[in-house]
Amino acid sequence: MSLAACLLLYSAAILLGGPPVLRALTRAGRVPRLGVAMWLIAIVSVLATWLVSAVLIVVDEVAHGSQRHTFIDSCIEFVCRLLAGQSGGAPRAVLLLSAGAVVGAVLVVSVRLVCAVTRLRTLAHGHAHGIRLVGRPILDHRTFVVNADVRAAYCVAGKPSTIVMTSAAVAALDGDEMKAVLAHEWAHVRGRHLEVTIFVRAVASVLPRLALMRDGALEVTRLLEMCADDAAARRFGRHTVLRGLLALAGAAPATALGAADVAVVSRVERLTLPPVNRLRGREAALAGAAGLIALAPLAGLTLAASGVLVCS
Repeated sequence: MSLAACLLLYSAAILLGGPPVLRALTRAGRVPRLGVAMWLIAIVSVLATWLVSAVLIVVDEVAHGSQRHTFIDSCIEFVCRLLAGQSGGAPRAVLLLSAGAVVGAVLVVSVRLVCAVTRLRTLAHGHAHGIRLVGRPILDHRTFVVNADVRAAYCVAGKPSTIVMTSAAVAALDGDEMKAVLAHEWAHVRGRHLEVTIFVRAVASVLPRLALMRDGALEVTRLLEMCADDAAARRFGRHTVLRGLLALAGAAPATALGAADVAVVSRVERLTLPPVNRLRGREAALAGAAGLIALAPLAGLTLAASGVLVCS
């Protein structure tokens, strides 16, 4: 059970210290792909440690239910002696309630997360199907134009994923800007950004009070837009992408990724600045932080398994 304790301590440390560190490292968006990887590693690792800890608690209690001095027993006994000044053993009821609370909370979060992901996917697929019914295809059978006075371009997950442009956006863009905007949206589709966005938004909706989940959804979405900006800029130039971004001012649906609906100010500032060729220091810092977040639980598990980390 020391393995579960190490994992829970790790998740607590990431939840408390992770958001400010991650925001500081990814604020400028110089290496957006690494920034996305960092946030996702932190979010997924915390969720995974909760799940694994719940499994370990159940296994430990099933395997050692008849023994008094399992790891949790010794920990609770130690804390009780400190608080009460007594040497008696921890009540079994406290142990069962504590373990049950952890396992129950993980189960509730898991069910809610699955439901949230399913709901967002259903909404996105329904929206994409509706667009294909009312819109008119252009260029290919996955890009549709709908009549609307709002300038907007976005992509939405579906079977297949669909790129949507309003008639006002088509009228406002010239040929190169149109190609740049479409390249931006296709970068989202090819990079599976839509699925990532659905996942982080679902996590944020289930755990809105946790800064890692709440801020992570916003930051991942912002960085994914920068990734798509870079993909379009490599083909059509930064200034063309910038003009297309400024020409659009629409509001995409909550389940979509719009070309000009997320972090417009920071993206405009980023596109107006000259590209930085030397990012080795920043890349090293981001990669090091991502590796530390990913490897820390493995190190904790190794120490716990070897008996270095104890709780009594």
